[in-house]
Amino acid sequence: MDTIISKETAALLIQIAFWIGAATDGLAILPMLSRRIGAKLFGADLTNNDFRYQYAMAIAASLMAGWTLLLLWGIGSPMERRDILLLTVFPVITGIVLAIVFAVKHRLVKISRVIPIWIHLGALSVYYVAVYVLSIPFAP
Repeated sequence: MDTIISKETAALLIQIAFWIGAATDGLAILPMLSRRIGAKLFGADLTNNDFRYQYAMAIAASLMAGWTLLLLWGIGSPMERRDILLLTVFPVITGIVLAIVFAVKHRLVKISRVIPIWIHLGALSVYYVAVYVLSIPFAP
């Protein structure tokens, strides 16, 4: 069976996917830990000092840090760990997008502030699924 790309190219594309995902997740931690950064990015109210929100964001930041490390771990054996790509799209990115929809619907964030995030996550999801599909012939 002829393949579109070589095994080496597939592994490189997976590594690139993991690097982009790790950078995305790593940067996402910043607004979770800093209300000031979050307010600037999403137009949130800085005067509301809700400790429940801070607690939830601390948990979210911990989980995001863990996923960042998981993506970095995937770089070391991209072909063997390629299933992380699908797990990142379903449920991680899908869940984030649905949470943002909820936030927009309830006017917690402005839609104009999250459109770039949706575009980025959509493009990342398409890339992850495409790379996964291209790597199927080389799966261990």
